[in-house]
Amino acid sequence: MGKMPLNLFQLNLEKIPGFDAMTAEDFSGATNEEKASMIETRPSVSYWKDAARRFRANKVSMAALILFLLIFLFSYLGPLFIPYNYADQYRNSSKLGPREFSAKEQLLQKAEDISDLFFATSLMPGSLTSLSRSTTYYFKTQGVTYSFYVEKAIGDSVLLFNRDAENKLTLIKEKDLGKDALDNAKTVEYSTEAIDTKAPNVVELKMLKRICPHFFGTDSAGRDLMARTMYGGRVSIAIGIIAALIVLIIGSIYGSVSGLAGGTVDFVMMRLVDIIYSVPDVLIVLLLQVVLKNPLQSWLDASPSNFARLMSNLGVGIISIFITFACLYWVGMSRIVRGQVLQLKQQEFVTAANALGVPGRRIVKRHLLPNCVGQLVIATCLQIPSAIFLESFLSFLGLGVSIPMTSLGSLCSDALDTITLYPYRLLAPGLILTLLVLSLNLVGDGIRDALDPRLKK
Repeated sequence: MGKMPLNLFQLNLEKIPGFDAMTAEDFSGATNEEKASMIETRPSVSYWKDAARRFRANKVSMAALILFLLIFLFSYLGPLFIPYNYADQYRNSSKLGPREFSAKEQLLQKAEDISDLFFATSLMPGSLTSLSRSTTYYFKTQGVTYSFYVEKAIGDSVLLFNRDAENKLTLIKEKDLGKDALDNAKTVEYSTEAIDTKAPNVVELKMLKRICPHFFGTDSAGRDLMARTMYGGRVSIAIGIIAALIVLIIGSIYGSVSGLAGGTVDFVMMRLVDIIYSVPDVLIVLLLQVVLKNPLQSWLDASPSNFARLMSNLGVGIISIFITFACLYWVGMSRIVRGQVLQLKQQEFVTAANALGVPGRRIVKRHLLPNCVGQLVIATCLQIPSAIFLESFLSFLGLGVSIPMTSLGSLCSDALDTITLYPYRLLAPGLILTLLVLSLNLVGDGIRDALDPRLKK
């Protein structure tokens, strides 16, 4: 039995509430203004803005990003606010605990109350604890340069500077520090004329307002652990970023060429990747250090460039780590890019580019890699903590930075030798390294979720 057509007038409309009050105008079509009022309009949002919005909505990743930025600022801006350097050794301040002052520092704190600025010879870094003879010393304050000449070596003394005093620059023995110390101070003749700061036997003094405590303590050599932790964070972050960029460049080029070429070329290139996967990275670092140590060191010593000096400060071990990343760690990136290229090269825009005779290099540069940028960003962000961890592991084994330069891994290694006597030495570098790797991993996960279209909300 066939279905009967539905006739609107066969419905019992009287049962509809309020039907009696309806008029013919109620059944008229809506006007254009009424239609427009029912349409929800949203501003056009680009892919990256939408990804940024979804990343900001991820509270865990945002907290991890803030934590990473705090560690970054601590490492790169922190040394500007403390008077200590990672390599300076203070003989009178060795083996101090957190915020602890040595006996000399406690004595010299009396100079804070009787001067605007002061310089103590006992707080000079290194083995020299006196002002050298036949030397011109200078310091700057409020835009004025003060200089004075030292005929004989001066030790165990404090140079006092008072802006409003008649004798602005005075010298006093450490043992005479006290309330009436200025009565026993000797006047120092000075000049405010401009001097050639690059001339021989001209040395700048770092005047102090107060003695800065060693917030993380000092090591056995008298080096400030907070300063070393800051510089260690600098080295670890920089190495992680540089290594990730090396992996990105080599892996993206290799993977895109392999995926676009296909056939025998792709097969041979991927088998080479399989072989590299089987090579132990630590063994390669050891071999590179043995083979390249002397040639690299000779080149670094002979080269006058700023890059060579920087690499010389870091040490040959860091160069070996970079070479290891360039030789081994790009294989994962290449596989990711190859998989993306194999999917994209079947698309119509790539077929059209091939039909127009566009060179393969241009196809990779203008069509394939830009469409892989999401995966590249994700893989690079996740590579940074991996590189930091590897550098810290190798530095922990003594294969990383060279003394006196430091990294978080070498600081943990140094602290492990005295962990039973000074356990606090391991706390700061170990905690910062853990938080750094954890925060970068969480940021990478958040970026992956934000850029994945399948997770779009």
